[in-house]
Amino acid sequence: MWGLFALKICLSVGLMWWFARQVDVAAIAGSLQSIKMGSAIAAFGFLLIFGVVSAERWRRICRSLKMRLSVGVAQRLFFISMFFNQTLSTTIGGDAARVWLLRAQGITTFMGVVTIVQERIAGLLGLGALVAVAVVWSPAANVWGSTILIAVGIILIVILGAAAWMPARPAWIRRLGRTCRIMRRLLLSFAGLQLLVLSIVIHGIGGVAIYLLARALGVSLELLICLLVVPPTLLLATLPISIGGWGVREAALIAVLGPLGVSTPDAFMVSVVFGVMVMAAGLPGGILWLWHHGRRVNSTPTSRRR
Repeated sequence: MWGLFALKICLSVGLMWWFARQVDVAAIAGSLQSIKMGSAIAAFGFLLIFGVVSAERWRRICRSLKMRLSVGVAQRLFFISMFFNQTLSTTIGGDAARVWLLRAQGITTFMGVVTIVQERIAGLLGLGALVAVAVVWSPAANVWGSTILIAVGIILIVILGAAAWMPARPAWIRRLGRTCRIMRRLLLSFAGLQLLVLSIVIHGIGGVAIYLLARALGVSLELLICLLVVPPTLLLATLPISIGGWGVREAALIAVLGPLGVSTPDAFMVSVVFGVMVMAAGLPGGILWLWHHGRRVNSTPTSRRR
């Protein structure tokens, strides 16, 4: 485990160091000093909205599985998981924290994992819808647009096929089949269509945040480009191969924005500031976690604490 963590650090540090050598750090520092605070604050606000809408999508998934989470509880648990995404340096850490928190709500580990898997599938389907438009509209989307569409197709085939037939043994195969059947019922329902729309909206919010941040930093980017081309790059940053997406996110944005006329220094600057904002957007979850944990400890009888 420590070896894997060390590899992630090496990847993030190595990529950031390599990109830093390719840009004029002094020029970037000058651009940061002249940042337009109004657009920057608006970008941060959209990142918070991103968390709120994502939490609502997850709550609807839980409701489809007969898990009754109130809006307040779903928002609290989701923002806490966003905080752990940053502190544990991987989205898997945040997902594990959410499953653990669901157990405190009386929900089994298996069903908690199912909600996370369904959330990821819904996000990928929404991204596939955006990429399908982007591939037609912009050749730059072909950097990984075709790969995403193929991945979406494979996932749908697996879900629909496994739901129709799955051997009873071994146990993990049986659980996989049960998960696929649950996802199939959701995908082919009106609730599934609502989740698809919510997923598209969530990806759009991320694109708007990048657009506003680029404006704040004086980088010329069209809103339509940000809405159609940027979301796949943000997805790559969630892969558990780096520390908090650092390095991978910068490489992805440089790769996709370069053919659209954005220079490497500008793309690098936008990505770094965006990463800092993402970390700041996770801080409310840390406050909620400390408040919830402290309240639980304070409610424990003194005799039990001893």
